[in-house]
Amino acid sequence: MAELPPQIAFVQLARDRVRLFLAPAVFIGLAAAAVAGGLLAGGPARISLLALGALAGLAGIYLGSLVSSYRLLVEPGGLKLRWLGGERRYRLVHGSVTRVMVSGRGAAALHPRFGALGWAVGPAVLRGEEPIELIRLSIVPALIVVPTDRGRLGIAASLESDLLTALRHAISLQERLDEAAARRAQPAPVAAPPPEPAPAPRVLTGIERSLIEQRLAAQRAALAAAQAAAAIPMPQPPTPVATARATAAAAARPAPRASRARQRARWQRPAWLAVPGPASVAAAMPIALPLIGAAIAWIAITITGRPALPSDEARLLLLGLALIGPIGAIGGFIARTWYPRLGGLVSASAIASLAMLTRNILA
Repeated sequence: MAELPPQIAFVQLARDRVRLFLAPAVFIGLAAAAVAGGLLAGGPARISLLALGALAGLAGIYLGSLVSSYRLLVEPGGLKLRWLGGERRYRLVHGSVTRVMVSGRGAAALHPRFGALGWAVGPAVLRGEEPIELIRLSIVPALIVVPTDRGRLGIAASLESDLLTALRHAISLQERLDEAAARRAQPAPVAAPPPEPAPAPRVLTGIERSLIEQRLAAQRAALAAAQAAAAIPMPQPPTPVATARATAAAAARPAPRASRARQRARWQRPAWLAVPGPASVAAAMPIALPLIGAAIAWIAITITGRPALPSDEARLLLLGLALIGPIGAIGGFIARTWYPRLGGLVSASAIASLAMLTRNILA
């Protein structure tokens, strides 16, 4: 049997270039303004503005690369979403593929977790109660919702017909793979042993014949009792008139009020207003600590006055002090995303560098 390709098709996602690249353009504009201000200013302000411009430029380049790197691939029995530095797989499960209207008259309410710019990739809530995964890079009137092992997945495809065709192909290929695996797992047929010769007939004794007669008499009595029980008339099903009366009485009863739990759920605060827990705060510490340490060091230098060093040496030290905080935060973000165990090492290195630079500047 020929090997099946790991990738069946590439699904073209609907993309709104203006909305996707709005945030990167803002960061690039901020970087240009900060660099221009730094070239016009002097002293520590110049170094701070140049560092801010470099950080904003890196953030804009990263966001632009990220939003342009999303790709949705269809595999046998599943989907795979790729982006810059990561991927996520969705295994298709039994269920119906539906088309849900999310804009226009009678549209279902859709609330993504991060969707202020009109595009979202990640968790969302459909109709105010169903958590789903969302892949939407443009404002489209309808989504194709697919059942997966991570819950239902809403996809905003450029051509819905291409997406549905690729999904059917993926399911058929997975069924072929399952059938081939089942055939390989079946054991080889074993030859049946030759039949044994029938034993010679034996003459029954008088005691054995009496026991057989007693057993047959008990079986006949049980069969007669069962036939007598079957002859008892069964109760007749209700007439259509009685069924109609029961239906009318049930309809006349007042509908039960909504449960208090559902009423309380309507007034619960949204997820984006929830207070972060200790786990969220601990996860954000590798990113926040270098920025906090850089701010404290800069405040200490500003309060104590200009450093007592030659101009060129002081300028290099101040530039290093201004860059350690943002670069340490970027390193903490990378460690938190791909290497969580190295987050503490990155933060400790940034704090130690800040402490040594501050000591040399203020010495």
